[in-house]
Amino acid sequence: MNKVDILQKNLQKLKNDSDVIGSAISSKNGLVMATDLPEGMDRNSFCAMAGSLFHGIQTAASAIGKHGVRHAVTNIGNELFIAHLCGNSAILLVNAQSSIELEPFMQEISSTANTIGTVVG
Repeated sequence: MNKVDILQKNLQKLKNDSDVIGSAISSKNGLVMATDLPEGMDRNSFCAMAGSLFHGIQTAASAIGKHGVRHAVTNIGNELFIAHLCGNSAILLVNAQSSIELEPFMQEISSTANTIGTVVG
């Protein structure tokens, strides 16, 4: 199984939760690596949002003297967007319904991000 297949498999596992709308893995600057998105959702825009969301939070945290941000969560309407750093070079972005049980889901995302980080280096 090659790296792309492994990344895709990890995204599909997240989609097993009925509250997950879509997910993607991008480079830290927002370039697409792998996606599992519903039809009609633009993969390039989604991954660009991952980079923007994560870097925005890092910049804000740095401005108040905080460092080491690993994830960011934002709520837009009835949906959550969760960006999680994967190793040093990738970001996992997950779009889910805001009704999802966040604590266990964040544990699943963290575990998935660790696996992805190992794969992408």
